[in-house]
Amino acid sequence: MTKSFFAALIASTSLLASPALAQEATAEPIQLSAEEVAAQNQAVADFTEAQNLLNAGDNAGALAKIEAALPTIRQIAARDAANVQNAGFLASALTMASNAQGALGNMDAIAPLYAEAVPQWRKVYDADPTNAGVRDTMISMMINLGNFNLIQQNKEVALPIFTDALSLVQTARQADATSPVLANAEFSALIGLNQSTGDPAYIEQAKPVGEELRSKGIVNAANKPSVDAILGAA
Repeated sequence: MTKSFFAALIASTSLLASPALAQEATAEPIQLSAEEVAAQNQAVADFTEAQNLLNAGDNAGALAKIEAALPTIRQIAARDAANVQNAGFLASALTMASNAQGALGNMDAIAPLYAEAVPQWRKVYDADPTNAGVRDTMISMMINLGNFNLIQQNKEVALPIFTDALSLVQTARQADATSPVLANAEFSALIGLNQSTGDPAYIEQAKPVGEELRSKGIVNAANKPSVDAILGAA
């Protein structure tokens, strides 16, 4: 896989978690041992410190803190799979880890973190489809996971990812037609589906989306080569 591929992946995703979310995620309706409570409190503290370090540009320090917290955060989310706050806590921690890994140049570490994060973000999104930040992060992760699998020639794995992403994007665009993120994601998903299946119909569907991106001046760097290839150089 190439570093340029992941450069687009890193830029597309921002850290959405806050310490407040992490604090809420520790509230469990079950009886916990003193050791479990202490572990949760430490995970929240590590999460908060990792976020501060990431914001300060200390990516190595942030990664060390969030990796120390992740085992406990995974346990918190696993105790109640339907708990949206806990899912958001885990998704945010995984996203933070992927941002730190990307900033450190550890590109191969990003895709597994995204693959784990997407189902957790999906729980958060399904609970509140109006949350544009969660929506855009989740869809960007899905597009990039699909592209990662295409690079690995795992077309059968990439196909359902792009299919799901396109469905989500097209539904979201009905309510948010002016979003540049969604417009680019629709184009990316259609190109991904063409590359996964070889079906030229997806290219035909992508043409008007590419024309929209170009006319509005919102083509992102990842899509520009494909837009130019389909429509001709501007």
